Amino acid sequence: MSGAATAMTFAPDGRLFVCLQDGHLRVIDKGGVLLANPFVTLSVDSNGERGLLGVAFDPNFGSNHNVYVYYTVPGSPAHNRISRFTANGDVAVANSEFVLVDLDNLSGATNHNGGAIHFGPDGKLYAGVGENANGANAQSLSNRLGKILRINSDGTIPSDNPASFPGITGSTSGANRAIWAVGLRNPFTFAFQPGTTRLLINDVGQSTWEEINDGIAGSNYGWPAAEGPASPPNPNFRDPIFYYGHGSSSTTGCAIVGGAFYNPPVLQFPSSFVGKYFFADLCSGWIRVLDSSNNTASDFAGGISSPVDLHVGPDGALYYLTHGGGVFRVQATPSQAMNISTRARVETGDNVLIGGFIITGNAAKKVIIRAIGPSLSQHGLSDVLADPTLDLYDGNSALLQSNDNWQDDPSQASQISASGLAPSSNPESAIIATLQPGNYTAIVRGKNSGQGIALAEVYDLDPAADSQLGNISGRSYVQTNDDVMIGGFIIGNNIGA
Repeated sequence: MSGAATAMTFAPDGRLFVCLQDGHLRVIDKGGVLLANPFVTLSVDSNGERGLLGVAFDPNFGSNHNVYVYYTVPGSPAHNRISRFTANGDVAVANSEFVLVDLDNLSGATNHNGGAIHFGPDGKLYAGVGENANGANAQSLSNRLGKILRINSDGTIPSDNPASFPGITGSTSGANRAIWAVGLRNPFTFAFQPGTTRLLINDVGQSTWEEINDGIAGSNYGWPAAEGPASPPNPNFRDPIFYYGHGSSSTTGCAIVGGAFYNPPVLQFPSSFVGKYFFADLCSGWIRVLDSSNNTASDFAGGISSPVDLHVGPDGALYYLTHGGGVFRVQATPSQAMNISTRARVETGDNVLIGGFIITGNAAKKVIIRAIGPSLSQHGLSDVLADPTLDLYDGNSALLQSNDNWQDDPSQASQISASGLAPSSNPESAIIATLQPGNYTAIVRGKNSGQGIALAEVYDLDPAADSQLGNISGRSYVQTNDDVMIGGFIIGNNIGA
């Protein structure tokens, strides 16, 4: 979509709402189509990091249709605001804006606005507010900058919010009673873990560390006195549970973004991801996964252009948003056979090598079938088939393709080379084919009645397709020692965007 994107959130009905910095709140329907008309277009100050920065849905959206936004109101001075709109289908009801909170006036600095808003499991609305490029704000109880706020859905302040914070003299009053946690620089993104009260807050660092913090009421996270863990330790400050340094590697960066727990109603990834926390870096363009049980992170994806937000969809896939306005879906295919093979001695007549396989599912599958002979000598076999030929038949015994010497057909040879699975010996045979679901048979013979040990194998070249490679079967003349029949298979799991 056109415009700089800042945040996204799934509606309870599966639509995806995307915030553009210029004030447009766009809607992507459940079929993945970007609707022509925005949900709402706001008049915003979009200088620097200002603009439309966050969106959330009321826990009772199904009945009250309330949508909440966080945006920068233009003016002299400008300020950030949290408002509520009423939805009528895919657009906001005209003149339905209800202002919940007008935040503190901003200085001329246009960065560190925060902007994330989410409802917690307690039904309260939480907001991450940046310190407006003034670290002292984060340690002051006389403004709401550099804080996590907690308010009711009508903008009033819950009576059980903390009033005092460790390391800060005094207590909150008036509008500042909305303060729930202090000591943050720019909490641009945060996330609640579904089904729990767990909250993780991403705080963008200045020159040293990017942080993931446990969100706990009444906490002081230390900024500007501490970036990363306090050094020396300070009992007033809550240290991050995970932090990473600044740089441009696969584990460093400059601005932590995203934040999504993998606890969907339907699993799309392997169960080992359940409860893990995805996060990303705007500058280094990677996504990593945090195991908060031991506070260690592992690599997940890289090469992404300026990611700004992450969410797990109702389908169990991971979605990420780029600053350029692209929405991408990362999905996993179930564990499946990536390669099946059978090795046996090839003779003549009925004693050739016959390998069978089945493609199941609903879509065509691209595969490479290989007949390997000479290169088996690298594995200590001496009596190998010198020149194997390969024939591929369908379930009706109709011949689909044949090959003798994989490089002989230029069009096939280029595809075989590009697959990375080209046989290492020219007399060996290979076929690339896109096959519909069904039964198939590959027959390996020796050219000019040659005999010897050969390998017939099939590789899945399209594991993301809605079909699977399965059912290894083989038939040959079984003898002793090296001339027995051997079946092999590889099981893989594919995750891709």
